[in-house]
Amino acid sequence: MTYLFVGAGQAGGAIVDSIFEYTDDSMLGLFESTDISTLGRPLVFNSTMRDLQNLSNVPAEDQYGVAEQHGLVQGTEPGFEEMVTGGFGRNPVAADEVMDEHASELQTILGEKFGTAFESDLDEESDEDAGEIDPSGSDTIQFAFLFLGLGGGTGCGIGPHLARQLKEFTDGRTQIVAVAVLPNTRGGATGDDDTSAGRQAWNTRYGLDRLEDEVDGVILVDNQRLSYLDSAGGEFGKYNEYVATAIHDMVAGPMLNSVDASEVDGIDTPDIDVRDLLTSLSFGVGTDEAKPGYGAIGRSVTMTRSLAGYLLPVVGKRAIDSAAISRLSVSKQSLANADIGDAQKAIALIRAPSSRLGAGPHSVETGTVKEFLEGSSQLGEVNLGVALSDRNLVSVTSVLTYRREDIDRLEEIESAADAYEEETEELLA
Repeated sequence: MTYLFVGAGQAGGAIVDSIFEYTDDSMLGLFESTDISTLGRPLVFNSTMRDLQNLSNVPAEDQYGVAEQHGLVQGTEPGFEEMVTGGFGRNPVAADEVMDEHASELQTILGEKFGTAFESDLDEESDEDAGEIDPSGSDTIQFAFLFLGLGGGTGCGIGPHLARQLKEFTDGRTQIVAVAVLPNTRGGATGDDDTSAGRQAWNTRYGLDRLEDEVDGVILVDNQRLSYLDSAGGEFGKYNEYVATAIHDMVAGPMLNSVDASEVDGIDTPDIDVRDLLTSLSFGVGTDEAKPGYGAIGRSVTMTRSLAGYLLPVVGKRAIDSAAISRLSVSKQSLANADIGDAQKAIALIRAPSSRLGAGPHSVETGTVKEFLEGSSQLGEVNLGVALSDRNLVSVTSVLTYRREDIDRLEEIESAADAYEEETEELLA
């Protein structure tokens, strides 16, 4: 086991479910037969039975209900439906308190999930080697991705506990990236209930303040990016797919579709991996001052052939405008009103057919992509990777990293949270 994908609450569970839909040549071929389940497994925690029932790709044994009276209940437990009935009414403090009471159960769950796999690995070692391995199972999970929504109650309240307990289970060896969904706090269609924007802003600040202490980096996914659409309520499924595709490309692409040097002889095809992503999402790595950065993810795709080219392979080749697809990837960042001039670091992955990694107008220019990203990074710290694609597409998936204090969107949320606190105090008085 290498990766763990954990969903907390409705939003987090939905994105994890979208990621694990693509375990073969599905999603209209966007994942090109790469199987994410060969790299890791999902775990989803939620306090509402209805949300868990909506999951299609996370098996019941990897689903857990969070109930005040019953603690953490596995989806296969008899009477599961009767025990997991509530939710936390958009109150992350209540969710935090319940999870705090049952935090030790997470250690049991992780032990059951990963202890057996670790023991089987241990059996393959010699007695001498086995004595040198930490029996905690800490080597079983190298990286974890924690998906959660910040405007509601469950994900916002339990997410930091999940990260903390996972670190404890692995003696701090597991590195964790949180993928956190910001609510739309400007009104309009949000896909949420009638919870006020001020309350959602307060929840967001509450969740981020606690999450920042437990994870190594944060990728922000902003629902406000959809707020301008009249049909935004029906766009969240597509948004989840967009995020899932980008995360899959960045995480799995370099491993499952790495470049065979013999196919691209003489061409620079740099590698990146999850450690590079974590480095790009962190500041002060390896020092006592280390703290997570906040990333925005974006993805752009261009076809390498016209329609005629699909019918007649010898014609229809399209020129690749490397600068344009770089700009488009950044313009599609998952953060509203982000000023790329404030970005500190950047990382990106190019996926292309091997025939498009050479020289000429029909090939992607990796140097152009890197130069563009360097111009968008104040620290000039850019990682660029290349992976192969077996489709007639070139894609650029990018993550720009910001300091929390430089993100106008989070400053806006802070102001709304302060205003909500003042109004609430006046009402209580």
